Amino acid sequence: RFLSVYFFSFVVKQINFLRAVGDTFLSLCVWWPDIAKMTMLNPQFNNLPKLPGMGFGEELLRTDFRKSQLLNSKTGVQDKRVKPDVQPFDTLRLANTQLGGNTQAKMSLDRKVLRFQAFFKEGVHESPQEQERVRRCIVYYFLEDDTISVSEPKQDNSGIAGQGALIKRHQIPRPDGGAYSFEDFNIGREVMFYGKCFHLIDCDTFTRKFLLGLGVDVPEPEDQPQDQYTEIRRKVTAQMVPRKQKTGNDMDYHQGGSGRQAKLTPEEIGLTKQFLAHDKKVLRFYCQWDDRDSLYGDVRLYILHYFLSNDTIEIAETNPPNCGRDPFPSFVKRSKVPKQRDGQFVNPNASLSFKTETVEYFTDADLRIGNYLRIFGRTFLIYDCDEFTKNFLGSKYGITDFTPVDISQPGPPKIPVEPPPYNGFGDEEDSLGSWKYLVLKAPKKDIKKFMEHANNQLKFQLKLKGGDPSNAIRKFVLTYFLSDDTVSIFEPAQRNSGIIGGKFLQRQKVKKVGSDGLPTGEYIQPQDLYVGATVIINTHTFVVYSTDERSLTFMEYNAHQFPKSNIDIVLSNLRSMLVSRQTGLQHAFAAADSSGNGYLDYEEFAAIIERLQLPIAEQEILTLMRHFDRNSDGQISWTEFMDTVLPREVQSQYESKRDQAWEEIRAMAEQQTQDELDRFNSDMNGTVTQLNAFTDQAMRNFLEKWNQRRSLFMDVFRTVADHSPDGNIGEAEFRKAVQAKLKLGLTEKALKAVCYKLFPENLKRIPLLEFQRILNGTSTYVHLKPRR
Repeated sequence: RFLSVYFFSFVVKQINFLRAVGDTFLSLCVWWPDIAKMTMLNPQFNNLPKLPGMGFGEELLRTDFRKSQLLNSKTGVQDKRVKPDVQPFDTLRLANTQLGGNTQAKMSLDRKVLRFQAFFKEGVHESPQEQERVRRCIVYYFLEDDTISVSEPKQDNSGIAGQGALIKRHQIPRPDGGAYSFEDFNIGREVMFYGKCFHLIDCDTFTRKFLLGLGVDVPEPEDQPQDQYTEIRRKVTAQMVPRKQKTGNDMDYHQGGSGRQAKLTPEEIGLTKQFLAHDKKVLRFYCQWDDRDSLYGDVRLYILHYFLSNDTIEIAETNPPNCGRDPFPSFVKRSKVPKQRDGQFVNPNASLSFKTETVEYFTDADLRIGNYLRIFGRTFLIYDCDEFTKNFLGSKYGITDFTPVDISQPGPPKIPVEPPPYNGFGDEEDSLGSWKYLVLKAPKKDIKKFMEHANNQLKFQLKLKGGDPSNAIRKFVLTYFLSDDTVSIFEPAQRNSGIIGGKFLQRQKVKKVGSDGLPTGEYIQPQDLYVGATVIINTHTFVVYSTDERSLTFMEYNAHQFPKSNIDIVLSNLRSMLVSRQTGLQHAFAAADSSGNGYLDYEEFAAIIERLQLPIAEQEILTLMRHFDRNSDGQISWTEFMDTVLPREVQSQYESKRDQAWEEIRAMAEQQTQDELDRFNSDMNGTVTQLNAFTDQAMRNFLEKWNQRRSLFMDVFRTVADHSPDGNIGEAEFRKAVQAKLKLGLTEKALKAVCYKLFPENLKRIPLLEFQRILNGTSTYVHLKPRR
């Protein structure tokens, strides 16, 4: 029983001991982080060396060693979540500071700042003028949170970069630990901010009152020391102050004592009058500077402006397009230009001495067309001026001759570039295309010409000249296609001749052959083909001895393109031959009519021309016979022929010139005709506007009738076009349709005006379809555009 009681008491004591030990351990575990934190925040522990085991790090304060979670998903959206361990600012202070205990004090110190003026010295190395520089600044102490900021006022021409905020607003630690408070600031003290010593020399009124209210004695302001560089800059700035100008009262006082009546000098008064009289009046001259004597020099053009308001000169260069020069706005800026003395240029503004020398400047009296100006070492030639300059110089100096100087330069001689010989690929135009262009392209065709002459062909009968006698019986048919100027030759088959007919020359362009037997480079044109002509094609010499009726009619309708079928030219030549006694043509015609019947046929006419060896082709004889043979019997009336070609009044007019050569007579007749035409044109110059108005009115009247009966008009024009040789409409067909068919009752003057409007000199024949477009107003022909 005793043992049991003793054992029970022993167990109870052990239990109590273990309970006490456990309570002690639990209290240590609870208070250990606070003890470590207090130890860490104690400034005395900050002076310990930074060695392992000598400090308490954040790892000793940690109680939660779980890995934090950064990624989170909320309402289906994945986001990065960071939960920093944020604690109130007051809990970081000393342990006895209560949370929210100084809130009212903070509110009372809100927006209250202590401001001190200070300076610090900064060493200047490698400078002969100074060793150190004093930099003044302002220190701000914010009472609400004990933060400090330092700023440096900017100084002009100080050469110091980065002036302004030196230290941003925050709590600055003291060198011995802890943070600065307002008790550390006063006039005369020095504070160390990050290794720089700031000496406080003054404060503002609020700071002084605040410190005095706390019982702190504030000394008097101290003077800021001056550095050597600041003194140097102050002296330089003092010298830059402008001289004090005299006021109006001072000038009146001096003028009254000296007897002067104006505040300006006579020179200033003259310049003012000149400015008011000639403001915005500028003389413009065109100049040239020949710089070809220097290396890579060239002839350059300039414009010289002379300002009459103050006698200044400005020179600007005119650069031609793609010259490669920079487009500078001015070559010589606006200023007074001095003249050169003894061929040497002296700039009065560049003199090293202050001696006043008389300088002569260019004036408007020195500027004339043809004069040479030596300006800043360059010689300028004035070759022209504008109209205002001519009027000004004429009114002031009486100049009347303003003939421009010819400055045109002969261009370099053009080197003839001959095309290479035909290479055999394609036709000759394709070969030339490969020589003219880098990128090959098909040669362009004349579509307009092709449309106008699509069905127009000229046919001639040829025979070989010379060579084998067996070739004398061979006959050839040459077809000239006016749409593309190509030629084809076909030889008809002849029975029992031993010659097989067929294509002699494929359709192609044929080049002309000169008198030396070599190609001239030009192609055969329709004017080169006429009855009696000799052509050489592929070394074969052909003689044209006949043509068909359609070809003759086409050439007569287009007589301006075929001079051998132009009756006016043929009659003019024949008239000159009949007048001249040297040809003997008139006596030959009279002798040919020995039978007395009064008629001449084609053979007799041709025999006379051949016997007299006159330069009249068989084509021209055909033109005469077709013109005078009214009944198509192959004969012409000698009396009618002479009355038309050489009437009696013409014979009396040329009676004094019958002994001259017929070429001279023709030249005089052409000159007389040209003089009459010029006289007529000069008389008509005054009425050109009236004629144009009358022509337009006549055309409008005709178009009104066309719009009223368009179908009837088109049927009539189609009928006359079908009966024309080429299927086109000319002035003759138009007159026939208007006068004989439609009977519109137009006067001859109105009809001529309409024909002049529809058929100009370069377009005498118009296709029917294009003629319809003209009347409908949808044609693109240039001559039908309304005049402006």
